[in-house]
Amino acid sequence: MKTIAWTILPFPASSSSAGGRGLRKDLLSALRISGSPVIVDLSGCHTLNHEDIDLLLECAAQVAGRDTQVLFVAGSRVNRVLLEVTRISSVVPVFNSIKEALAYPQIAGENDVQDRCAS
Repeated sequence: MKTIAWTILPFPASSSSAGGRGLRKDLLSALRISGSPVIVDLSGCHTLNHEDIDLLLECAAQVAGRDTQVLFVAGSRVNRVLLEVTRISSVVPVFNSIKEALAYPQIAGENDVQDRCAS
């Protein structure tokens, strides 16, 4: 099984300051140029607002149709529920921790091997 190098990016909590807008722009730019799968870590966000949801949807759009993948780490039960209610979790895999997200490709790879062996 090949090892996948992940890029882990912290999610910039919504902020009307120029610094906050810059961090959000940096996140989208990193997704645009990343050739490796990206984990967006929402652990630093205690609550998500409509701007945050818009940014998460834009993150998903940045990797759509490309050979890269984005995963979200909710970091809290509240964030997880919001991601489920907004149906973002149906578009992007959501995990409770970075450790779980890092294990994701290995689980998928093992399932692929099992499916091929069963055929």
